[in-house]
This record gives sequence, structure tokens and C-alpha cells, in this order.
Amino acid sequence: MRKINHQNYDLVFKEAFSIFNKKSLAFPGIDLPSIDSFMVTEIPEVETTDDMMDLNFRLEDGSILHLEEETELSRRDLIRFAHYDLRLFQYYDSPVHTVVLTPADSSGGTKVLDIGSLQYNVLQIVLSDRDGDALLYQMQNALEKGEQVNELELIFLPLMKSRLNKTELLRKTIELEKQLPKKDIRNKVRELTLILADKIVDKKLLDELWEELRMLKVVKYAEEKGMEKGKENVAKNMLSLGIEDELVIKATGLDQSNIDKLKKSLSSGA
Repeated sequence: MRKINHQNYDLVFKEAFSIFNKKSLAFPGIDLPSIDSFMVTEIPEVETTDDMMDLNFRLEDGSILHLEEETELSRRDLIRFAHYDLRLFQYYDSPVHTVVLTPADSSGGTKVLDIGSLQYNVLQIVLSDRDGDALLYQMQNALEKGEQVNELELIFLPLMKSRLNKTELLRKTIELEKQLPKKDIRNKVRELTLILADKIVDKKLLDELWEELRMLKVVKYAEEKGMEKGKENVAKNMLSLGIEDELVIKATGLDQSNIDKLKKSLSSGA
């Protein structure tokens, strides 16, 4: 699974994954105990690269779920997973279940690695039997009626089968997630949806959606610090925090000339 690039990584906090806690992943076909908690793994023996992201969960029986996403499984992937799982087992002394999610329009690939005395296999779930269009419709109706929905299904929706292309499906999913009633859950779900969509849609679109989330966080931070007294006050405080001109302009609506004046006043102590 590709790792979110560094300028976006600050958006992905441990608490975003907390919505998985105490939840079952039976709906995509994962027949394992419910998730107890998200695991932040820092194993020095495992090399990390910019194209990997660890998604590990402690299950209620004490074992570990190692979740990956691949469009097509290769022998090289299995070697990498096996190397990582052995380090997880050595570090935590707990059984490890590796589940690989594959988008509906992708192929299966290799699921078993046999090197003689060592055999390793993963559970691959190709989401070709999950109807994304039907789920979109059901979720939309439920939200309009004020009914409770399973937010986790929204996170996986862009990987499902649909008459829409992946870009359109992701956009519609994000728009639907904006209608979730609880703001804190809403943003977490959107972040996790973008993480799982990282391999299947255009990088430019992902960057746009991440930037929108980043702006929401900047504005939220400004509000929490009491910066809602006026555009110039908000801009001044944001500039004093070292936030880039472009983000300040987007957050406040001021133009560059206003920003330059405010920066001068800050530097002169006015």
C-alpha cells in the first residue's frame, strides 16, 4: 500500500483509525474477530519506504490483522509481506493475519508462497461482488432519513464494483461522507477513504482532496484559537504560526497584497 506523501502525512493521526475500534470487518468478507484497536507499529528491523503504509490492528482475541491493498498480488509482494509479518510476530509474539484487499476491476494474482520448509499465504479479497452503486444509493437514503450508517463501508466503497470509473466513484463517496452528521467522524472517514484510494485514482485528484482536508484542519485550528474575530486577525495569527501565504489566502479570502501588508505589520511589531 502506498504511503501518503509527506506533506499530507500530518493529516493522518492515530485517532482517525479509532473508528475501527470494536468494529467487525465481516462486510468485505474478513472472517476474523472484531478489531480492538489500531496499532502504531515502530519496528526498527523493518525498512519503511514511501510506497508503504502500515495498517495493523489488534483483534479482540489478541492476534494482529495486517491489512494491505494491491491491484494484483505478485510473488515479490508475498516475500515483502512475509518478511514484515515475521518481524511483527517476533516483536509482538502474537499470531498475524494478513488480508489483502483488491479493487473490483483488478485480478487475483499469487496468494501462496512456498519455499520448501516455509509456506506463507494471505487472504485476498477481490471486491468484485460488492455493489458500490447499490451501497451509494442505500447510504444516501439512510442519511437523508437520519438513519445510522456503517461508516466503515464508506471507506471501502471506492474499491467496489461500479458503473462509474474510480475517479467518479471516489468523488461521489467523498461527497456522501460530507453528509455524515458527526463532524469528527466525517473527517476521519474522509481521511481513511483517501488512504485506501491511494493506489486506484489519479494523484492530482488525491492531492486536491487532501488539500481540501488540510484547509479544513487549518481553519478548525484557527477557530479553536479564537481567530474568528475577522479575516485580517485570522490571517495575522495564521501567518504568525508560519502557515504559507497560499493557505492563508484560501482560508481567509484575502488577496496577496493584503497578506504582504499584514506580514510587514507583523515584522515591524505593529
